[in-house]
Amino acid sequence: MLLKSKFAIMLLLTSFVFVFTTTVFAHCDTESGPTAVDARKALETGNFNIAAIWVGEEQTQELREIFDQSLAVYKMGGKAKELAERYFMTTAVRLHREAEGMPFTGLKPAQPLPPVIAKAEKTLDTNNLQPITELLATEMQKEIQKWFQKALDAKKDYDGDNVEAGREWVDAYVKYVIFVNGLYKTIQAGPAHGIGE
Repeated sequence: MLLKSKFAIMLLLTSFVFVFTTTVFAHCDTESGPTAVDARKALETGNFNIAAIWVGEEQTQELREIFDQSLAVYKMGGKAKELAERYFMTTAVRLHREAEGMPFTGLKPAQPLPPVIAKAEKTLDTNNLQPITELLATEMQKEIQKWFQKALDAKKDYDGDNVEAGREWVDAYVKYVIFVNGLYKTIQAGPAHGIGE
């Protein structure tokens, strides 16, 4: 039972990290993500550097070659322009993901930003970090309190002779401690991906 509980907790934490990072990745891989948007701007203006900032040095030459090819087709207009734009956006996003050391599964349709990412981006526009720190502090407090209370309640109900109650206490304790430790490690580790060091 205890081993199953520990496995379930690890699975829960792994799922949390996967869901969180998948949401961010999905944003990166969309036509509305910043890499694709800047790739489109690069073609519109003929300024390669607008797209080049999203890749590392190792990807720059390939991106440049695709940009030159795409720009020539883009200038033809009509369907050719649409195809060139799609091709260059896809290449820019693929190379951006490569520079980050992350997989690329194709360019996805445009979609709204997840609320927390929209709020994080807005802090950069307003030069005010407070809205995002308040949001994170509120969410952390709420979740830590939830797991703490469950552990506290299980501990209060634990009778030394009742193995089942003891297992419930251990399960609640482990979930609380692993949640707090996982949260701390996530904060200390910083971003999971990015270009450069």
